[in-house]
Amino acid sequence: YPDKKPGFNAQKLHIEWSFIKNNSDGKSNAMAALTFTNKDRHMIPKTGWKLYFSLRYHGINLHSGNNMFTIDHVQGDLFYIRPTTAFNGLKTGQSVKIEYTCQGTIANYQDAPSGIFWVNDNNIHQGINCPNIIYNPGSLKGADAQIIFDQNKDIIDIPSSKLPKILPSPVAYKENKGYFIWDNHVEITTNNDFKSEADYLNKEFKYITVKHSLSVINKKIILRKNELPAEAYDLIVTPNSIEISASTSAGIFYGIQSLKNLLPANSWSAKQPKLYIPCVVVHDEPRFPVRAFMLDVSRNFQSKQEILKLLDLMALYKLNVFHFHFTDDEGWRIEIPGLPELTAVGSNRGYPFDQNQRLQPSYGSGPSTADKMGSGFYSRKDFIEILRYAKIRHIKVIPEIESPGHSRAAVKSMLARYQRYMKLGNRKAAEEYLLTDLKDSSVYRSAQAFTDNVMNPALPSTYRFIEKVVDGLTSMYKEAGAELDRIHMGGDEVPDGTWERSPAMRDFIKKDGSVHHINGVFLAYFKKVKKILNEKNLNLYAWEELTVGTQKNDSTRKVSKIPEFIKDGVSVDAWYNVAGNEDMPYQAANAGYKTVLTCLDYFYFDLAWQNSFHEPGDEWLGFLNTKKVLSFIPYDYYRNATINYAGKPFPTGYFDKKLQLSHKGRQNISGVQGALWGENIRSPRQMEYMIFPRLIALSEKCWAQPPQWEKEQD
Repeated sequence: YPDKKPGFNAQKLHIEWSFIKNNSDGKSNAMAALTFTNKDRHMIPKTGWKLYFSLRYHGINLHSGNNMFTIDHVQGDLFYIRPTTAFNGLKTGQSVKIEYTCQGTIANYQDAPSGIFWVNDNNIHQGINCPNIIYNPGSLKGADAQIIFDQNKDIIDIPSSKLPKILPSPVAYKENKGYFIWDNHVEITTNNDFKSEADYLNKEFKYITVKHSLSVINKKIILRKNELPAEAYDLIVTPNSIEISASTSAGIFYGIQSLKNLLPANSWSAKQPKLYIPCVVVHDEPRFPVRAFMLDVSRNFQSKQEILKLLDLMALYKLNVFHFHFTDDEGWRIEIPGLPELTAVGSNRGYPFDQNQRLQPSYGSGPSTADKMGSGFYSRKDFIEILRYAKIRHIKVIPEIESPGHSRAAVKSMLARYQRYMKLGNRKAAEEYLLTDLKDSSVYRSAQAFTDNVMNPALPSTYRFIEKVVDGLTSMYKEAGAELDRIHMGGDEVPDGTWERSPAMRDFIKKDGSVHHINGVFLAYFKKVKKILNEKNLNLYAWEELTVGTQKNDSTRKVSKIPEFIKDGVSVDAWYNVAGNEDMPYQAANAGYKTVLTCLDYFYFDLAWQNSFHEPGDEWLGFLNTKKVLSFIPYDYYRNATINYAGKPFPTGYFDKKLQLSHKGRQNISGVQGALWGENIRSPRQMEYMIFPRLIALSEKCWAQPPQWEKEQD
């Protein structure tokens, strides 16, 4: 047989990304470069290949400055580079540089192309990962260690002996002389009301103490029922006993968390023969009933084990709501019986993707479905385990079904289902849960965004899908014995102009005399969804857009009073409190909506900690450290807001005409929520880095009573 010459090995392609400059055109574009070096013994061919990559935020106005290559947009954040006839190939050891311009400001390494892979035109069913990439920040270095040190060097540490040993800060704390010595031979006594909490306490301390062969039990832990407000507790530690009293099991549980706080920091590093717990008297209760954290696992997935770890840490700091954002454009992460395509298609990202066999690569996930961050889902068994784990820790899990926007994973999955049944000749089954009008030719998103990520409210099949998913979720909660009183239905960022060329939508508007425009369709959708939920004894919860409507080109937002939503206690997450919308949370609360403060410039944990090229996180809204989280004043955050999200000082009198929170509105503030969006979270370690210690600061704002500085008149 004749020798067949092997082709170029794309894994030997070396790539250097380098920053050139921001504001390259005197306006809003930036310039950077990609340098390709051939480290293979075979030549990079003149033609017949594409190099795919993900680039978030900066894809608008993206074009090559080298006439040997063009840059084309696929969809979303996916692009590819391809050679033109001017390219003559690249021999071993040779390099070629592609300068490119893009929209926006480049701030850190996450503003560079990622998830790069090679596809040969003669084998379009295989994507080859290109792992050899380095990042050269050039002049874009940002704050270095010396600058940070100089900023912090004048801070004086408060001696640990002067600090309460419990976080978040309790209402009253007094430390007495002496210690309670725990050696795992302590008797726990309680009544049946608190048996679950007693079991939890016993298991927690068994993890960290060594059992002696001989010991006399002469010390007691008493879990006592007492008349206190819900979630409040008293904790008394003496040399001979520990007493936790509360009126509810939640209060007892929070007393146990404070007891764990009292342990020395090294208690969990290895099994301890004895634990010395300081004698204290503590009274405590929360400031807000809703103390929430939202995690997005759609964009980049997190394992069940990582979720359980997070729940443990939320419990330690007395957070009680886990908002589980497991569906979005880039992934559907929960198994729903009867809709296998949601996980077979919607939970997998990779290449190829053109026949709806999977979702396209996104956020650096690359060509393989084996990428653990890009692909993955929770089985029914997994989710039930998560629910049971959360229940023991008095954490309510609120699932989010993103709709009608941010739903590309669901839309594409149900389109794959449609295609499967149509091949079988079963049109009825094919259209049963279809989410898109196949005759819709609308193009309603910007150049870098998706054009097929919104469910169509004109289709009866959309509501059948919602009901099917809701039933699937409620059955898991029932089996887990976990409370489910509301479902978050999304509602955010549906573009104005959606469905304009949908024949089904035109017919829908003609038939429904109350709907005259797209914003009316949006509202009609949520009224129907609310009815579905209410019939199952569930309440509606959504992002603030529920009260605002579809997304306009400008950023101005005005809350509409929707009587039936207000009357039935619909909850909203108020988040977009920037760019002239600083009073958005107070608009919602004053209008009568139960409002959770999820203000993005204070509580979006995907924001970078500081200005540095090597610092992960978004920088489009400035930076977020623990000091800023702690600076938030829930009922009047204007008072100490000195700079806007871009880091520029607010003009004098900027807040004078902003809506103030009314007395009635104050009663509608349910609580505070932190949020970690997952676009840039490419490992569990990075997730933890973005969350901590900001989560501790969040817990302080949720639980602790107002500090004295918050009540200062000036």
